[in-house]
Amino acid sequence: MAVQVEIISLDSVVLSREKQLALKREIERYAEATDFVIRRILQEHITSAAKTIEAVQEEFAERFDRRPEYLADVVKTARVTIGQHRKMARVLQSARHKRPRFKEGRLILSPPLVRVTERALLLTTQDGSELPIPFDKRSRNKNLDVLSDLAAGRRQHDRVRLTWRREGFVEIDIRVLVDAEEADRS
Repeated sequence: MAVQVEIISLDSVVLSREKQLALKREIERYAEATDFVIRRILQEHITSAAKTIEAVQEEFAERFDRRPEYLADVVKTARVTIGQHRKMARVLQSARHKRPRFKEGRLILSPPLVRVTERALLLTTQDGSELPIPFDKRSRNKNLDVLSDLAAGRRQHDRVRLTWRREGFVEIDIRVLVDAEEADRS
């Protein structure tokens, strides 16, 4: 039974000043944590995600976040960033001798840290509080059936990417898992 992925794109409403500041702190901390993990992977020549988690776990918990889900998401993002950089370095000579860096302004998290409802994305912050990021009306109505299935638990989602826009809103991309049987029906 193969699982396929569908990506739905949503926009947020313009966020209040307090939400913008809180989200910006989370995004900056995520970028800093990802760059820290990238450095450690390259310095110690770590080859697997499990070994990476084991190698950076204690220092990561002290500097960034104690949640194991957060560490797993950061490690996955760091490994993908390194892979993309190596692929690009084969083509671009200027990238060959540079250390890969995570592109700031993005936040990529998995289900325990983000929760999807019909009206908003709930982001769990480091202190345990939830930061609601409401969807704008147009994109919410366009994807209402998928959002209601996700909120009710009839469908599952994988990682969620939040991309910060200077205008005060966020682009949200949700990887929705689709069963092969369900894909055949549509």
